[in-house]
Amino acid sequence: MFVDYTKIKVKSGKGGDGASTFRREKYVPRGGPDGGDGGNGGSVFAIGDKKIKTLLDLYYKKIYVAEDGGRGMGSNKHGKKGEDVYIKVPLGTVVKDPSDNSVLGEIINDGEKLLLVKGGKGGRGNARFKSSTRQAPRFYEKGEPGEEKELIFELKIIADAGIIGKANAGKSTLLSRISNAHPKIADYPFTTLVPVLGIVRFIDFRDVVVADIPGLIEGASKGKGLGFEFLRHIERARIFIHLVDPTQGDAFENYKMINKELEAYDKKLLKKPQIVVINKIDLLKEDEIKKIKTEFKKKKITPVFISAKENIGLEELLNKLYNIIKDIPVEIPREEIQKSFEEKDKLELVKIEENIFQLKSKKIEKYVAMLDFNNIETLSVFRKFLNKNKIDDFLKANGVKSGDIVVIGNKDFIFEE
Repeated sequence: MFVDYTKIKVKSGKGGDGASTFRREKYVPRGGPDGGDGGNGGSVFAIGDKKIKTLLDLYYKKIYVAEDGGRGMGSNKHGKKGEDVYIKVPLGTVVKDPSDNSVLGEIINDGEKLLLVKGGKGGRGNARFKSSTRQAPRFYEKGEPGEEKELIFELKIIADAGIIGKANAGKSTLLSRISNAHPKIADYPFTTLVPVLGIVRFIDFRDVVVADIPGLIEGASKGKGLGFEFLRHIERARIFIHLVDPTQGDAFENYKMINKELEAYDKKLLKKPQIVVINKIDLLKEDEIKKIKTEFKKKKITPVFISAKENIGLEELLNKLYNIIKDIPVEIPREEIQKSFEEKDKLELVKIEENIFQLKSKKIEKYVAMLDFNNIETLSVFRKFLNKNKIDDFLKANGVKSGDIVVIGNKDFIFEE
């Protein structure tokens, strides 16, 4: 089964808690702190694998969870780092945010990695908080929570040339004649329901990947038929082999219809080179071929006339393909990244009801989650953190008064000036 679109959930590991322990040492208060740090939580990555051609594995497995970090221990022993998770994906995979369909990243090369969610930092042990004025701190940090996201994975196949045209124009037959591909071929529309790749070998030149794109119909750019599914796969092609079947009505009108759909989907597609190919000439009379030539010539277009079935004109087509593609850079154009995986932190205050406010900030919420408020030293450490980040000033400037409740994460605090 060919899968080129799916949604999954990814979750990174929580950081391990730091330790609050003391060593035994004569004349040293409580022996001195020796609690080690917790290990960082595991992260989740996507990684490109050239052997994989579909998102089938992600279609069946929807949730990927990395390992939590280990707890810190005495004798300054740090906790074990959580194991990372690597999701293998085909080259050409684009990762999007389902909330607005914005592009977060993509994978083009074999072995290329993309960080999806980062593991939580390990909490610091009490040995890290010793100072000249605090010889025996009990304070430690819990591990930072992991991240959880839902993501869209979308495959846009990578090919040098894409064969485009209406359904039943003979695209699969053409691909089977010029490449090593063996697509399904039958005399009815939409025989090809998924893109098929073939390799065309040229002497003294690199192999050229050609994709047979399933047939387009009028309205494809608006999602009619399987329009979006088909059109996304032609975005990365460097050149189009535009196959026209003159037995399906007016050849030039069919050519215009396909280009109209390309333009409606993405105007940049019309800037790519096109080789216009008139197929099935074995079914045409000489005067019909002449009429088609004249019609295209008016628009300064010189088509290649072939019969894929009868192997007529294929050498001319391959020569034209070679002469164009040899001058096109091999570098694959990348998607424009529209949003970062790591969003900028925003400090926001929301009034829930009279005298109750919610302070929203990922940075502060994560820090609060790392604090053990059962520890008597935690409040003084938290107070220093608030002063350092001028949170009190922010709260007062936004109408919070003494005695009001401020909610941070899952904790409630009473504000005091």
